[in-house]
Amino acid sequence: MNGFAATAVVIVIAAVGCGGRSQTWSTPPELPVVSYGLSGSVAILDRPADRLVMLTAGPDQMLAESAVPVGRDIVNAVALPDGSKLLVLSAGHRATLGDSQPDQSPSLTVIDGSLNPPTPQRATQLDLGAVLTDPLSGLAVDPDGHWAVLYAGTGMPGAFVENPNELVIVDLTRPIGMDNPVAHTLQSFGGRPVRLTFTPALNLPPGLRHLLVIETDQDVSLLQLENPATPEITVPLTGGTDTRSLQPAGIVVDDGDPASNDDARIGIRLQNDRSVITLQLQAATGGNGFKPTVNLTDVGGIPSDIAFVRTDGGLRLAALVPGTSSAVLVDPLTSLTTSVALPAAYTRMSLVTNVVSSNGAAATTPSGFDVALLWNASGANNGVAFWSLGQTAGQPYRSIETVALATAVDAVLDVPAPHQSLKVLQALQNAFYVLDLQTRTAAPLLTSDPNLAMVVSATGQRVWTFVPGGVGIAATDLATKHPRSLLVDRPVSAVHEIARGDGGRALIAIHGQGGIGATVFDAVTEDDQTRRLFGGLLTEGDYDDQQ
Repeated sequence: MNGFAATAVVIVIAAVGCGGRSQTWSTPPELPVVSYGLSGSVAILDRPADRLVMLTAGPDQMLAESAVPVGRDIVNAVALPDGSKLLVLSAGHRATLGDSQPDQSPSLTVIDGSLNPPTPQRATQLDLGAVLTDPLSGLAVDPDGHWAVLYAGTGMPGAFVENPNELVIVDLTRPIGMDNPVAHTLQSFGGRPVRLTFTPALNLPPGLRHLLVIETDQDVSLLQLENPATPEITVPLTGGTDTRSLQPAGIVVDDGDPASNDDARIGIRLQNDRSVITLQLQAATGGNGFKPTVNLTDVGGIPSDIAFVRTDGGLRLAALVPGTSSAVLVDPLTSLTTSVALPAAYTRMSLVTNVVSSNGAAATTPSGFDVALLWNASGANNGVAFWSLGQTAGQPYRSIETVALATAVDAVLDVPAPHQSLKVLQALQNAFYVLDLQTRTAAPLLTSDPNLAMVVSATGQRVWTFVPGGVGIAATDLATKHPRSLLVDRPVSAVHEIARGDGGRALIAIHGQGGIGATVFDAVTEDDQTRRLFGGLLTEGDYDDQQ
């Protein structure tokens, strides 16, 4: 790492239409168009021009277009869940003999997605040449925007020879320097990373720590993000006498008692085995200051989802086992199990304790038991179910309350405040539902096309529905359940609701057929008369307001 020369560069966007036009910008854009809805802007990926085109909305639905250059050869991009930032990973360029383009190292560009005038839009480009000679295509980002991890991705072409266990860890809150980023190579027992999970701060024996949990195709590793140079702890999933290769299928994390530093746990479900695994992180000598104690429990079938839950009997690891239409509660200390028969083979589970308790009232104490929403069922009962974890010790079958629906639920979308007690249920047929967690009722909304895409407003006021490639958009008021259709004149690729520069809200519908364009609506009034159609985006010329 000596002599690390990474630099932070402030990039000011050049307004489209100013100056000469590069030949690159006349290259047809890639289709289908890829866009990212951020909190105050929409970013359109313009890979041939090595840039992001940022769209911001102003009063009277006027659209401002500006460009953020990034490194050569974009290989990945990830937006933070709150839309505050967009991270773009670029492979760079290695010049051949006689190449007119100079060498460029791999880079990571962090774009502020909240800015919607004042301008200029700004981005920070981080040169990764000191830790990377060949590019990595995988990019995982901490949901809080603290860390980014680069690794060898599986879906994109990589270098001629690459080490799949090489990670590059970037602390996005610290200046670039001698110890940031940090290159770390995992000790491998033959596996390669397939999934990376960032934990919240855990109270561990050496203090508060954030862990990076790396699932490979045969084991799980724990790496301290505050001290990435410390060797990771690897937990093999297969015993020495077992010839099978057990594969992790997902993890969950619980910090335990906030006053205790030796009861943080990690739960692991397996893709090809009936067991679930719990790791209790307890004090130990050595560089990490903790070690995992492993507990293995057979739950009677391959679990489809797991969660740590608080019950009337204490902390348990809950596993859904659709093969037996049951849920199994595992005591992480004793491995004793309690089986709960379910009315259907539910495959997914979401905790809703922060909104509702077992009797339908708002949760008041963090020491109370949990309530889980069960969904994505197969069989005759296509609805959802509430599972109250306060009735597990006596008659657990009484803990299930179903909400019958006409179709299976494929996805559950969260709704922000002020309507956080609602969930939007995406169904498999021509309908979706607005579920009220407190009254435990579901309002159906029927659709003329089953191929819906859905976006919940960041304000929690409405859900937008559209059919990719179609010409229909609808806004459904989540308080009144009243739907309102909007007129669009061109096929829609994506919709994004963002904050306007004057404090209002705008809906930007992206068009990716017949040239890249956008239609802008006032998202609050949802009035057809407010719409403006803009064509000729990404052409580096003056776009055309076609209203």
